[in-house]
Amino acid sequence: MARLLVGFILSLVVVISISILNQGGFSASDAMVAVPTLVAALAGIILAVVVAGRGRQHGNWITDSWISREPEDEMLSRLESERDEASMQDLGSKWAKMEMERLESKHGEE
Repeated sequence: MARLLVGFILSLVVVISISILNQGGFSASDAMVAVPTLVAALAGIILAVVVAGRGRQHGNWITDSWISREPEDEMLSRLESERDEASMQDLGSKWAKMEMERLESKHGEE
C-alpha cells in the first residue's frame, strides 16, 4: 500500500508542477492546482499513518480495519478458514430449506 501511495503522490506532484508551469505561476485560488494539491496532501497523510504503523503488531493500529498488515501465511490460513466456513457446497440445500420454509409459512397463512 505504501508503494501505491508513493506512486500516486509522485504522479500528482508531476500534474501539479505541469499545471503551475502552464499557468506561469502559482495562485492559491486556482482549482487546477488546489485540488490535486489537496488530494496529494491527503494521500501523504495516509502514507504517513501507514508507515508509522509498520512496526506494530496487527490489530493495534488505526488503519488495520482498512488495510491488512497480516503476514501472508496468516492471511492465507484465515481466508481459507472463512471460505470453508461459508461452505459453498451445501448452498443448494440451504436454499431449498429456506424455500421450503417460505412456502410452508405462505400456505399455512392461506
